[in-house]
Amino acid sequence: MDKELEQQIAVFMTEELAKGTGLSQLQTMVNEKFNTHLTYMEIRIIASELQVDWNATDPKAIAAAKEKAKKEEEARLAEEEAKLAAENGETAEAPGKCVVTVNKVNPPGIMASGTVTFSGGSTADWYVDQTGRPGIGNLKGAQPTQQEAEEFMVELQKVLR
Repeated sequence: MDKELEQQIAVFMTEELAKGTGLSQLQTMVNEKFNTHLTYMEIRIIASELQVDWNATDPKAIAAAKEKAKKEEEARLAEEEAKLAAENGETAEAPGKCVVTVNKVNPPGIMASGTVTFSGGSTADWYVDQTGRPGIGNLKGAQPTQQEAEEFMVELQKVLR
């Protein structure tokens, strides 16, 4: 096969793969369009060498990316709301809801950290150390109740997923 034909096939395959065409169907299309006899394995090898975003057509990857973007947007909005409320001396959430935020940068020796506003209104800094143990510091307000501590752990698990 000459270089020009190889390039034409590569361009065609890149376009079709971007549309979500499967390799079996692509094999048939290439063989018909270019009057060739490429095997499935040859198509697969050519496809592996192409600069294609394979996640762009994978339904699971698309759904995961959308879910991640949605969670990031919700977290960003909640953080903005909390900042505005703090500037006005208010609480951002309705009483009775535990709110956990995550820091983008962590101190040395800490896997994750952030702040928590307990349902009773108390606030604190939280962290998870290198061994996976959670901790709380810089508590402002009343000591959290057992129920508030449990709510915090549930929310912490949600935001760290």
